[in-house]
This record gives sequence, structure tokens and C-alpha cells, in this order.
Amino acid sequence: MALISRRGLLLGASGAGLIAGLPGLAFAQTSPVRSGAIVASMDLQPKSLDPIMGDAPTSDRYALIQMFEGLLKFDVQGNLQPSLATSWEWSEDKKSVVFKLRDGVVFHDGEPFNAEAVVFNIGRVVAPGSTAPRSPDLADIAGAEALAPMTVKVNLKQPSGAALASLAVEAGMMCSPAALKKLGQDFGRQPVGTGPYKFAEWVGGSHIRFVRNERYWRDGADGKKLPYADAVTLRIIPTTAVKMVEVKSGGVHLVDGVTPRDFEEVEKNEALKLVAVPPGIAQWLTFNVSKGIFANPALRAAVNHGIDRNVLMKGITRGFGAVTPTWVPPTDWSYDASVPSPKLDPAKVQAFLKEGGQPNGFTCKLSIIQRDPDTQVAQIVQAQLKQFRINMEIEILERQAWVPKVLGLQHELAMGRVNVPRADPDHVFGPFFGRAASQNWSGIKDEEVFKLVDQGREETDQAKRKVIYKELQTALNKNDYYSWLFFREARHVARKELQNIVLDSGGAWQLAEAWLAKA
Repeated sequence: MALISRRGLLLGASGAGLIAGLPGLAFAQTSPVRSGAIVASMDLQPKSLDPIMGDAPTSDRYALIQMFEGLLKFDVQGNLQPSLATSWEWSEDKKSVVFKLRDGVVFHDGEPFNAEAVVFNIGRVVAPGSTAPRSPDLADIAGAEALAPMTVKVNLKQPSGAALASLAVEAGMMCSPAALKKLGQDFGRQPVGTGPYKFAEWVGGSHIRFVRNERYWRDGADGKKLPYADAVTLRIIPTTAVKMVEVKSGGVHLVDGVTPRDFEEVEKNEALKLVAVPPGIAQWLTFNVSKGIFANPALRAAVNHGIDRNVLMKGITRGFGAVTPTWVPPTDWSYDASVPSPKLDPAKVQAFLKEGGQPNGFTCKLSIIQRDPDTQVAQIVQAQLKQFRINMEIEILERQAWVPKVLGLQHELAMGRVNVPRADPDHVFGPFFGRAASQNWSGIKDEEVFKLVDQGREETDQAKRKVIYKELQTALNKNDYYSWLFFREARHVARKELQNIVLDSGGAWQLAEAWLAKA
């Protein structure tokens, strides 16, 4: 299925007019301006600023990549580029990789970045018994060893198609070993990395502030050290309407993920610009299959066949989206339109209700996060299911309450969303459906699914991996563990005075190279 878009944009494809100096997207080629404080917004407050302890990949990265870097990074097109490592070389058996590290890099606390720091960071992520949400991302890595002060060898348990990509995201971000040892669990509130900005303060529910790292290693276009700005403040604003008011008034310079209904208003405003984002957003429902009413697979199937996804997608995305078999978008190499998926079928709804012992329908509760457009999506789904006497109550929670409730399997049905595609398919399937999944929202215990996740991660041939991921998606849909709703294009909004915004392949902004143009 082709991605539906009134403007013919394909998410993941790079518009030539939007690229200026890889590795990111940029708006302008004017001379950089130093000083000033950039204010941006994000709709979710991080659980922690320790890179491996967060539970909202991509969203957390809005904050994390201001402070942290990995050995590698992704450019906007999803290609691996050097970062804290300058080069890497695989062994012949593909079971280890040697990295040459960048000289002259120091952590924000003045401690040197070197091979021992890499060994420490990788060691804490892969430590036996680790409960860190991002530890599964390095599931194929056995550990690391220092070969020289600036040379490190990373050892794998077996050849892996996902290992390098995992070192370029949160699990591979380098933290100061000294700060980790000193602060322990408090590190997540007082983070120390090597990135362009240093942590300054975090006011819960309000904002996170960063200040320039005077010892940052990268040079700007003017020959001086980055970043250009003096400071960055990330305000926590979960509601799109409030974001739009703030960006129009100049209260913020950059806002994340506005909904399609705001695109036209932004295009008409001479002070604003839309920022094309490489990935999009997949919206989904997850059933609690461990207990309660949706432990009954027939009732999960009844819900899945009672939703008209095309009507839902068009109503929410206004044409900037697509209905896909799972959350894999059409632009990802692992996408396969032939994966069997449920479609609206009133006869099947009635048959599944009868099979599930609820011929007259039933009542259930949907738990959602307070943000746009989740509430609108829930209300449309609620109305669609009501005609089949499936009465869905909607429970609206703050994210801090939603996460423990759903992870604790105290829900019946929950709504979530995820930014896709990721750097590697394992980065979305592993954390949700792997054997040690940190975000097993459904309570799945399915050995077939676990084995397919393992196989997809361990295989190194992309064609073979695609076959495995088709089998995995087929297994997920066969069991109705999730209800995949639709995929929608994403856009950020920026004020035009904010220049040279650089995005990674996940859509997170790295503000070291951005500046505020003077009027």
C-alpha cells in the first residue's frame, strides 16, 4: 500500500529542498548567530534522563541528544555515521567489532572519554539481571574490552543484524562513569554526558533546561566550537492547542508533533514553518491478554473486526496517513502489505461475540494518555464499537499514571503510539514483544513470538530478516494481541527565526547547530 498524502510526500524519503549539510534537515543557509536561548516543547515528560532508564524512545531523545552521544549516530536518512567513534571494523566471523575512539572528548564533569568509559557504559547495560528498559536493545552484545586507551572491542553473543544500530540509540549513549558511580539512581536527575549542552535544571511538569558545554568537541560553520546557542529549555506541553498558542506568540521556538488539522494554519502563518519529520506515528490499541475480559481471544477479535480503520485514519490524519497491517510503515524495508490483518466485518464481529460467550456484547475500559489526538481517536473507536454493543468506557490518565498501570497489567485495553520506522525493526519489535521486553503492554507469553523476535535480531541477511518479520507480524495479528489503527505523518512546527534545525532519523532535534536569527 502506498502512503496516502495530499502532497505526495513519503515519510522516510528526503526532500531535496529540506536537506542542507547532512546529517540532518536544515532550513536555511544564512550565517550562524551565536548566543540566545532556544525554547522548544515536548508533549511527554521523561521518566528519567538516564538514557537507559527511559520508557519513551524518540520522545525522550528530544532531551537526551542535547546531552549525550553514542559511538555512532544516524543521519536523517538512517545511515550510520561516526560520532564518539571515528571508525569501526568487524571481525571475519561477525562476532566482534573494534572501534577507534575520538581523541580530546571529555564528559561534562571533566572526566576523559576513553575505552574504559565505553567498557563501563556497555557493561552496565548488559549486566545480568539488569531491569533497565533499554537493556534489551543490546541483547546480542556480551560485553566490551579496552584494547588500548582509545580502542575498544565490542563482543557479540552471535552475529547480529541490529547490534550496530543499537549502539547509535539510547542504549549506546555514553554517560560519565564517575558521575554514575557517585550519583547512583540520582543520575537520572543529574545527568552527565559529552553532548553540546549540559544539564542545568529539571522542574517537574514544567521544563528541563540545558546550558552550553564550553568544552564540546565539534566545530561550527564559523570555526568556533558548537553549540551556537547559550541555552536550551524544553517545556512540557502535552496539549496541541496550547503548543500552537505558544509557538504563534513566540513563547516557544519549536514544538513537537502537531496534528494534521494544524498543518494548514501553520502554512498560512508567515511567522511559522512546518518541519518535515523522517518517521511518522503509528497509533494502536493493546489488549491485556493475561487476565480479564480480553484474555478471551474471540473478544479481542470482535473488537478488531469492529473498527473501520479507513474512516478513522481519514478523520484524524486528513489524508496524511495510511492503514497498515501493523505499525511498520510503507517506507520501512521490513514492510509487507501482504501480512494478514483484520478489517471491518460486522458478520465476524457477531460470530466472535458468540464464540467468546458474549452474544449480546460487553463493556470494557480503554485507558489513554491525556494528549492529542488520542482522545479524538478513542471517541471515534468508541462510537464504532457501540453499534455492536461493545460499550467502551474511556479512562484519561496522565502518562505518569498510564505507564505503571499498563505495565502492571491493571488495564483491559490501552491506547499507545510509537514513532516509526526505527533505526532497526528490532528496536520496535524487541522492546514490545521480545523475551525480555521492557514494554510488554499486553502481558504476552508466546514462545512463537519470542523466537521470531530473536531470529529477526540475530539474522544478518536483510532479505531473510524481512521474511522473519513477516512471520512475526502474522503471528501477532493471528492472536489479536494488538489492534493496529493507522499510521500518520508527523510534523514539527518552528518559528522562522529558528534556523538550521537538525533532525536525526527518528525525528528528534539536535540543537547544537541551530541558532536564532536576529530581526
